[in-house]
Amino acid sequence: MFQRLENVAIIPARIGSKRIKKKNIKFFYGKPILQWTYEIIKKSKIFNKVVLTSDSHQILNIGKKIGFDILIKRPKGLSNDYIGTAPVIKHAINCLVSQSIMPNKVCCVYPCNPFMQLKISEKEKNLLKIT
Repeated sequence: MFQRLENVAIIPARIGSKRIKKKNIKFFYGKPILQWTYEIIKKSKIFNKVVLTSDSHQILNIGKKIGFDILIKRPKGLSNDYIGTAPVIKHAINCLVSQSIMPNKVCCVYPCNPFMQLKISEKEKNLLKIT
């Protein structure tokens, strides 16, 4: 039996940033930068679940402490400089489906967004639909 979820946010956070080492978990005003993004997403109440996908056990452990709903270990092959976002999100969706979780609408949110503002209209929510 599948658990149907209306809105799911997927955050792809890899460990291998080239310019700023481990930028997704660097502290910014007392918290890992990833935590700021997570808290903004949760506060918006737009998404039923917030998913973290990463190639790093360190990032996933921090994500667990922060309170992410679902953690997905991503293969190294989907975490290099030449992989786009679409295959990473597709992998996360496939992992959810393999866990009998069927997302209806998915939004990719990049982890380094401490100043993000989430305000979304009903019309914009419809654009999130998986096709």
